[in-house]
Order: sequence, then structure tokens, then C-alpha cells
Amino acid sequence: MPISYRTLFLLEADAFSLVEIKLLDVQSDDPAEVYFWLQFEKANHTLHKLDFLSMNKDGEEQQREFRQGKLQFNQTSGTYTPAEAAEPVALEPQGTAQLPAELDDAIQRYFISG
Repeated sequence: MPISYRTLFLLEADAFSLVEIKLLDVQSDDPAEVYFWLQFEKANHTLHKLDFLSMNKDGEEQQREFRQGKLQFNQTSGTYTPAEAAEPVALEPQGTAQLPAELDDAIQRYFISG
């Protein structure tokens, strides 16, 4: 049975996508059980959970910090700086109404095999 979720943010780079989802079937007061940031590697269709550390919002600019790196974005652009890299990767925010099929498939596999 497919999991039910809502896409909150989707940011695209050439090699990967970053997506935040909210699970709709989980009843919990713990945000870590409901909200997930995931990195989708386009070349091999693998999905990795990002370990959330903190978030901030300054006007339209949003920031997220993960163990794996730092993300900054607004409605028109974004950057992700992996912890092991010195150079940030440019991201393009996308609409969240419909995810690419391969990304949705990876999310479904991730939570079903979980």
C-alpha cells in the first residue's frame, strides 16, 4: 500500500533533487517522525535521508542545516553546500503539486522497505 505524503519543498540540481515531505498517515507530536528531508541521486535513483539539525527563516530566505550540509533557498533560487565540499551547488525550486515519477517511486520504496 503506498504511503500518503505531501511535498513541502522540491529543489533541483543537475545531479540530485532535495525534497521535504510530510507524512500524512503518521500521528505523532514528534516532527522527526512526520517531516523528512531527502536527497535523491538522479543517476542511480537512490534516496538518502538528510539528518536535520536546525532551520531559520529571514523574510523570504529559508535556511536548513543538516549533518550532511547546509541549504539556503527562496522562491526563485537556492544553494546546497555539502559538508564535505567547499563549493555550493546551485538549486532551482520547483512546484510541489506533482513529483517526477522516479522520485515518487524512490520515496515509496524508501518508506515501504523502511
